[in-house]
Amino acid sequence: MGKRVLTFCLVCCLGIGAIWANASEIRSALPQLSPEQYQALESGEMINEYALEGEPLTQYFVKGSESYRRAIEVQSIQDGFSVAAVSYIPYGETLKAMNKAERQLAIFNSLRAISTQEGLTYISWRAGNKPKLLIEKSSYMEDSKNLNNLIPDPVATVFPYSAQSYVYQRDTSFGGNRYLHTYTNSDEEIFVEIKNINTIRVLGIFTAVKKEQLTINMGTYQLDDGLLLYALTSIDGRDPVVSIFGLEVDLPSAFRRRIVALQNWFRDQLDTLENQ
Repeated sequence: MGKRVLTFCLVCCLGIGAIWANASEIRSALPQLSPEQYQALESGEMINEYALEGEPLTQYFVKGSESYRRAIEVQSIQDGFSVAAVSYIPYGETLKAMNKAERQLAIFNSLRAISTQEGLTYISWRAGNKPKLLIEKSSYMEDSKNLNNLIPDPVATVFPYSAQSYVYQRDTSFGGNRYLHTYTNSDEEIFVEIKNINTIRVLGIFTAVKKEQLTINMGTYQLDDGLLLYALTSIDGRDPVVSIFGLEVDLPSAFRRRIVALQNWFRDQLDTLENQ
């Protein structure tokens, strides 16, 4: 009986110690958040914020990182908006057993496995806050224009500090579109800028976002015991709401739901890594 009680107490102490370790490193990496935001991150929730025309979002990114630098850049946006989001994912046993370089390569290849985004769903307000298909097709392209040459997800054997790829995605909100993915990496951070290279339209007819007007930044940042997963979306020179024949598309809300869906997809990617 005494041994069982001792074992239970030891497990509880280890669990509490892990929670405190996670809390401490989150606070060190992101020192400007509120107590409620720290609690949300420690509970596995995503926190996010919508900003208009230069309102600061740097508090959601590690100072000195590429993501932090981009957050400073978007503060110069006039007549536009930005959405920032961050979540914290503790390492599982597989990732924990890797050294930093091995972990960075594994995470990079997981982020680039975009074909696995096919079938991704999001919570649709119009569908009564129920899951709805978001991404129908997701593939890499050989070049920026030829949709007849879609290629498999690339797999790196050496971690690159820079990389560039063209991607085609067809989704239920904006139809088929082409994007340029540009990676700017470091030993701790994987940062990808996603920019539209064609005009994004509503109903396939009406312009929602002009060519190169949309930037979606996604990234990860390695801490000692877990991973920060973040996103920064910005549109310059575009009103937040598109209204067409009585149909209103709230762009910040649409891209926030897309960010949530992508973060959930990446969590699934990490789960797949853990179970390999």
